[in-house]
Amino acid sequence: MTAEPFISLSTAAAKTYRALVGGEASDGLLDVVAVALSACVPIYGARGEHEPLARLSDEDLARGTFIQGATRLHSFTRLAVTAADLAAAVERLRRAGVNFAHARVEPAPRRIPRVVPA
Repeated sequence: MTAEPFISLSTAAAKTYRALVGGEASDGLLDVVAVALSACVPIYGARGEHEPLARLSDEDLARGTFIQGATRLHSFTRLAVTAADLAAAVERLRRAGVNFAHARVEPAPRRIPRVVPA
């Protein structure tokens, strides 16, 4: 694990959005930005409050969806990136022409429970 200071993924996503688009992003947009960041830099997280942060594997990232403004990824909380990684990611996304200004975030459809007769 790195000795660099961590920045919460939610804060990192907000800073990235601000740097590339300007303004504030909704929780849904922060989730979208977190996906882009996860393609560029390591994401760290923990399952419990007292568990140390550890780098999430590609499998961990692929199995989940960022939710609640990039604060959760299935069973992981306390999601974070390092400050150095964030700076590099913002520049990489900028050079690639990534712009979240036109991203559309739609709420997931509500699942209606089905009762199957026995």
